[in-house]
Amino acid sequence: MANNKSGCLSIFLPFLQKKTETEKLPYRVRDDFLSPAELSFYKVLQPVVGTKLAIQSKVRLADVFFVARHNENRSYLGKISQKHVDFLVCDAMTMKPLFGIELDDASHKRPDRQERDAFVDDVFRTANLPLLRFPVQRAYSRDEIVSKIAPLFKKDSSA
Repeated sequence: MANNKSGCLSIFLPFLQKKTETEKLPYRVRDDFLSPAELSFYKVLQPVVGTKLAIQSKVRLADVFFVARHNENRSYLGKISQKHVDFLVCDAMTMKPLFGIELDDASHKRPDRQERDAFVDDVFRTANLPLLRFPVQRAYSRDEIVSKIAPLFKKDSSA
């Protein structure tokens, strides 16, 4: 006969209890992975970039950038590990990042967000990766998007 009783310590330290097979982890799929503004922007951006470029969404900065001399600069990893960029556009063949895109809603007028945005801008500038900013809108203009990203293609093709 199996003994299912827990010890006294498990009352005070519940992490010591073993999970049963019937217990489930508390994770669920988000039904709002992209905000309505992000989804609207993505639907206009996708045909503009075509099949030669790949659009990644909500990419963590620490997955795009690395910290030089990481042993000397450990604190800098923490500064980018909890931040993301709305979209990262990459070469579809190599997945090399070409530029980032941020959508700025009304929250970007708050001082804490302006400080965060300035830091993100500095990270992109320091690493020599362009970052484009677009204001959040109900609908996006294909021509406006093309006019902002076209110079990046001219710069890339001249290399």
